[in-house]
Amino acid sequence: MNPPSSLPDAISALLRFQASTPADGLPPYGADRLLAELELFAAWCVQRESGRPWDAADQALWARVSAQLVGSAQAQPRIAVRAPRPPAAGPGGAELLAGPITLEIAALLRDGGAAEDEAAELDLAIRWWEGARRESLPVDADFGECWRALEWMGLLRQLTLLGQACRARQEEAANGAAVEPNPAHGANVASLLAAASKVALRYGPLKPLLRLLQPLQGETVGAGYTF
Repeated sequence: MNPPSSLPDAISALLRFQASTPADGLPPYGADRLLAELELFAAWCVQRESGRPWDAADQALWARVSAQLVGSAQAQPRIAVRAPRPPAAGPGGAELLAGPITLEIAALLRDGGAAEDEAAELDLAIRWWEGARRESLPVDADFGECWRALEWMGLLRQLTLLGQACRARQEEAANGAAVEPNPAHGANVASLLAAASKVALRYGPLKPLLRLLQPLQGETVGAGYTF
């Protein structure tokens, strides 16, 4: 299947933005913020929604995986990125920060959850990587390593989005009859959980995360899955 024409266009627009926007002087999209965003998953998907408290071993596992994901993001070259504003910052929209180079391409490919066509998704990632090299952006010369960094960045985002979706669903429920629940939140949670589990299954250091994700899905991810 050929990728939708809108995604190649979005990648071209992303490359133009990345090639033309300097990161000098921009505030950092740093480790503290990334960790705080990840904690939305622990607070809202696990502690508040699932009702499955983590024991000390689970907490240690989560701390280790979180540190690995944030460490991978922090190890990437920094470029200008458009990051969603945290709620405490006021009205919505994006803020310009110096962040990991794969952040926006990971958001473009992975924020919706599981890709329907992974071959098409890989083709789009290669298209972005090749364009970034032509623009002399600081991507890894090895596409395999660039893809790993993109997948880990995508997983970090998916866990953050899971926390945000669960929070939104619970806030709607708390409003009772005043607000109609949005069924999209439930569908998005299921899709993001499935996508996050697939990435965790692909990488040895991330496989322990499945122990925390699978109880939220009510089923196990097939161990035979390969990329």
